[in-house]
Amino acid sequence: MRFRLEISGESSSFPFHVESLSNEIERALESIFRSLKMSAVVTCVSNDAIRELNARYRGFDEATDVLSFPLWEEDGDFVPPRDWEELPIGDVVISPEFVRANAAGENIGYNYEMARIVVHGVLHLVGYDHDTEERKRSMWELQESIVAGYERNAGNNGAVVLKRAAGGGLMV
Repeated sequence: MRFRLEISGESSSFPFHVESLSNEIERALESIFRSLKMSAVVTCVSNDAIRELNARYRGFDEATDVLSFPLWEEDGDFVPPRDWEELPIGDVVISPEFVRANAAGENIGYNYEMARIVVHGVLHLVGYDHDTEERKRSMWELQESIVAGYERNAGNNGAVVLKRAAGGGLMV
C-alpha cells in the first residue's frame, strides 16, 4: 500500500513533516488496504469558509476544525472500486484558526493538534466514525497511534517538506 497527502493552501499552516505523517497513516492502514495506492487532498480555509461548508453540507451554521468529504462512501461505509491502481479517497478541509484555538484550549502544541486533525479527517475518508462509543474508541485509538508514531519517527517540530502539485496544490 502507498498513501499520499496532497496539501492545498498555505504551507505555513502545516508546521510538520507531511511525508512522515503520510508514512504513519500508510503504516496504520496497510493491514486493511494492502494493495491500494491512496491519496487525499487536505485544504486549509478560514473559519468563515469552513462555517459556510459546515452549514451547507452538515446543517450546522458554525465553524469547526475539520470536515471530510469522502469519495467512496455508501450508507456510512467505505466502498471503493476494486480495479483502480491509485485511489483518490476524498478531501479534508481544515480551519487552522480553529485548530490553533483548540490547541490553546487543550494546552497542547499546534503542531500536534494539526497532525491529529489531519489524521482524523483522513480516517473519516476511509469509513471511520465516532457516532457510537465503540466506533469512537476504535477511531480515537488508531488516530492517537498514528500521531504517536509520527512524533516518534519525525518529531513534533519536523520541517515541512512540500512541492507544487499539478493544479497548484502542494504535495510531499
